Amino acid sequence: MSTKLLARALILVFAGTTGISTPVAAIEAIMAGTRDARDLRVWLDQQPRGEGVDGAGFLWQPTLPLGLRYDDNIFASDARDHSDGIFSIAPSVRGEAALERHAFTVTAYSRSDFYFDQSTQDNTEYGAAAYGRLDVYDWLAFSAHYRFDQLTEDWDSPDVSLAAAEQSDVRQVESQAAVHFKYGRFWNTDYVRYIDVTYDDVTDRAGAILIQDHRNRDPIDLGFEFGYELSALVQPYVRLVWRNQGYDNAPPRALVDRDGSGRSYFGGFRFRFENGPSGDIYAGYVKQDYVDDDPNLTVAEGVGFGADIDWVLTSTTALRLEALREIEEATTGFESGRFTSTVLFGARHTLSHRLTVDARLGFENNDYVGTPRSEDSWLLRIGGKLDLGNQLYTALTWDYATRDSNAPGRSYDANSVLLSVGWAR
Repeated sequence: MSTKLLARALILVFAGTTGISTPVAAIEAIMAGTRDARDLRVWLDQQPRGEGVDGAGFLWQPTLPLGLRYDDNIFASDARDHSDGIFSIAPSVRGEAALERHAFTVTAYSRSDFYFDQSTQDNTEYGAAAYGRLDVYDWLAFSAHYRFDQLTEDWDSPDVSLAAAEQSDVRQVESQAAVHFKYGRFWNTDYVRYIDVTYDDVTDRAGAILIQDHRNRDPIDLGFEFGYELSALVQPYVRLVWRNQGYDNAPPRALVDRDGSGRSYFGGFRFRFENGPSGDIYAGYVKQDYVDDDPNLTVAEGVGFGADIDWVLTSTTALRLEALREIEEATTGFESGRFTSTVLFGARHTLSHRLTVDARLGFENNDYVGTPRSEDSWLLRIGGKLDLGNQLYTALTWDYATRDSNAPGRSYDANSVLLSVGWAR
């Protein structure tokens, strides 16, 4: 899988936005960029959007950001560092239905990166998503969401190097249905989620077909959350999740059989204090078991946690803390997944009604279960956004990323500068 950390990290600031609110589940996309599909929902949620235009019962909010980036290590390598310029275009549109009790939104998006020199790195991602919530009674509601995402990279270019760390085309489809109950101060959410991840086979420069079936998988999650409204400020809860995961290939075609099941048990609380922090924090136990299907793999288990905290200090200054420790999939060697621990601090300050600056500092550790492989990554980001008026804006962002790995060829340092302009209706 591609390890272009900065290219993925810049997703969040590509549109020129300086907001620092991002879903906790997307922290890995910020730090390591090793998710199956670059989660464009992160920057979609952060893009500046105008008042929109009404049509067909929806409020439509289109955006058109353009970016010009210089990256001094596009391959994220200490042995073959190569600098390049990248031009990006990422139009999107979001529509929200005009409903009273219920909610329905749709989103369509696309992003294309064009490299000045290394055209083999060119890529396009596009997708669509929909979310709906139906409030039947005060005590009963249903919700559902669906997302399709396709990432395509230019593997067919004649100058593809056999040594290049390219990512094959990947499609990710995610759907979820949930039911929400409320009994006085008690509440409960039950959901089922299905994800299908499919990689296309690729052909290298010598004409050999590289089979990618061993990376295809379709996890199914069952989740249950029970909470209590202790007060208007604090809501403790417990969350239980069971996962069943199947891969397309088993030995001898694949090195190991990665079919398995997992579970997590968390306790936490959501809080909102007047003139203080607000958010969600939880901790517990996570486990992924592959041993029943393949004795060459080990059980991945340990402490898991998460935090998603915002603190608006003044009308012009805000802070954010995100943290996450969870088990991620790994599809190489005898690794039984990897424990990913991430902490991200962010700060935003409004200098004037048109100029906003922000900074982020993040750390991530990846511990590959069953092998001695371990990696530490740091990310520093400083940026600013200027409102030009007439629905136009521009932004400038500098990123520094470094990774220290005990695996050969995985350590590197990189700098990246992004200049972007955008239009938001």
